[in-house]
Amino acid sequence: MAVSFLSRHFVGEFMRTFIASVAFVATLTGYPAFAEEAMNEQPTRIEIDQQSKTFTFIINDKAVATLDKSGLHVGDSITYGGTLTDAGADALKARSTDSTEAADE
Repeated sequence: MAVSFLSRHFVGEFMRTFIASVAFVATLTGYPAFAEEAMNEQPTRIEIDQQSKTFTFIINDKAVATLDKSGLHVGDSITYGGTLTDAGADALKARSTDSTEAADE
């Protein structure tokens, strides 16, 4: 009888400890701030600065390009296989308007 009581007590205590541990780990894992911190530690990422309205492209923890209202700024070379076309500002505005209208439909 004493063995039965001790084994039930041990199993109950073990289960309570196990459930509390799992709940604690789940809380830490599901917390969005920890996920964001882990994402910021990536060596390759895109950082968004709402204040200056820019996107900064980072590769191996080094800023390699910036995109803002005035354009794309790249410090090193750009390699491409097609052609580059200067369509002008009016063509880009028209294309932007067309895609906005298509999205509304």
